[in-house]
Amino acid sequence: MTTYTRRVQLTGGSTFIISLPSKWVKEARISKGSEVIIDDSQGILTITHSQARPKENARILTVTGKPNPEYFQRVLTSLYIAGFDTLTIKSPKYMDTGMVDAISRFSRLVMGVEIFDESSRSVVLQNVLDSKSFPLPNAVRRMSLNVQTMIEDTINGISGSDAALLDSVINRDDDVDRYQLYVYREVKSGETDEANSVFYLIFSRILERIADHAVNLCKLWKTVPEHSGKASESIVEFLKESGQMYNEAVDAFYAKRFEALDPIIGKKVSVTARKDEILRSLQGGEMVAIVVPSSEEIVRIGLYATDIAELAMDMILSERGEFNI
Repeated sequence: MTTYTRRVQLTGGSTFIISLPSKWVKEARISKGSEVIIDDSQGILTITHSQARPKENARILTVTGKPNPEYFQRVLTSLYIAGFDTLTIKSPKYMDTGMVDAISRFSRLVMGVEIFDESSRSVVLQNVLDSKSFPLPNAVRRMSLNVQTMIEDTINGISGSDAALLDSVINRDDDVDRYQLYVYREVKSGETDEANSVFYLIFSRILERIADHAVNLCKLWKTVPEHSGKASESIVEFLKESGQMYNEAVDAFYAKRFEALDPIIGKKVSVTARKDEILRSLQGGEMVAIVVPSSEEIVRIGLYATDIAELAMDMILSERGEFNI
């Protein structure tokens, strides 16, 4: 980056002017009468030649027949990750209510997309979110906080036989998915200034999987009328242990505390051993059908916590030329 210094001049008694660097003017092919664009971002002015602005990324999707709803959502999601500014979805014939509803659901699933225009044969979606106002690290941090509360509420929902709280966790999974798709989109665009964007992308994927395991636990325990007894207590304690591993790994990731990582990674064996201990203690009790799959879900949460620690180690070492251990 080249830095230029210019003295501000006053002309006409009220107009402040500065000269443009001649080298930049020549490279941008600016002449008398050319237009430049001045962006004001929190007091920082950025001057851009109007012709240097990227063209709008406009996509068109023509839908013939009645595609499978899941396939249709998958295509829309891929186009979102590809980074459209506007997406026009067209149909040669009348666009039925089912298709319009599916498009509306999609716009609620992803961040920053709204229905801009609609007719009997087309729907236009527009991305209205300026990614500069919501940087990649902010999105991932919000994701990790959501997952943390999902784990905590799963613990409270199971221990308190609170079906409403378990339902709340299940419903919040959409929020985690929304953030992850946004992270995919930002990294794919290549416009983020975040040097660790690849690590954040992998981190977001791990967070999404942990959220899925929390949801699976909630669905399992919603089928149990009363969550009391030794079996449920063992599961709650096990989930607390894995949840603590998650918290420690996430904190170390953000703080870049290298010394905290190896102890977390070393808990892989103990997580699996804890599951085996719980299963041996059941001795064929009536809760086996719930506890066995529950323990598997909790093991995955614990192991994903160690994956976060390993990812943090990769990120920290990628930034340093010299390191002592």
